[in-house]
Amino acid sequence: MFRFQQFTVIQENAAMKVGTDGVLLGAWTPVDHQPVKILDVGTGTGLVALMLAQRTQNAMIDAVEIDDAACLDAGTNFEASPWSDRLYLHHTSLQDFAESNPSSYDLIVSNPPFFSGSMKNPNQRKAVARHNGGLSHEDLVSGVLKLLSKQGRFSVILPLEDYNVFRFKAARSGLFESQRLEVSPNPGKPVKRVISEWIRAAVSAPNIERIDIEESRHKYTPGFKNIVSGFYLAF
Repeated sequence: MFRFQQFTVIQENAAMKVGTDGVLLGAWTPVDHQPVKILDVGTGTGLVALMLAQRTQNAMIDAVEIDDAACLDAGTNFEASPWSDRLYLHHTSLQDFAESNPSSYDLIVSNPPFFSGSMKNPNQRKAVARHNGGLSHEDLVSGVLKLLSKQGRFSVILPLEDYNVFRFKAARSGLFESQRLEVSPNPGKPVKRVISEWIRAAVSAPNIERIDIEESRHKYTPGFKNIVSGFYLAF
């Protein structure tokens, strides 16, 4: 299990465990527009949904997950959290959820499958979790467009190479990038991850920030600490 300040994540069954990507997405995603309905696509252990529950007062949060084992962990984590009355797990794909759900969401977040061009992991469940064979960029954008409210926001974290492909597909579909955070592991190292926020209204140019995660081994930068300070027990 992984203990955070206000909740614990059981991860006995999920293929993908708690990692920096999910923590950054859950901590960085803007909630200043006070979303009432939130959707977490590919919730896994439920980490990002739990973080957003902590960061909002009354938001109702739906979490979609297709993997059976991950749903076991997410369900356990939701029920044990202080926000169990606001967290709802849906054992289905985004594609099916978007077709059958008439709701619209003020905020959609996703830490989606990625590494579309890399070699598949021999562990099939981990391969599904890490590769976009089950949820393509097109499917993700299509689902977001069906479910995002007129004034809603969509946040996603991707490896840099996937982000460069995704942003053109999203822009062509009518989404506009409003801001992004570029993440590198250390000073002087290239950007490895990008968290981007998308809206339906046109913007002149996105606001761009960058952080490094570590100054040196296990010594985290002030920028990283500032983002995640409300969650980790200690650095």
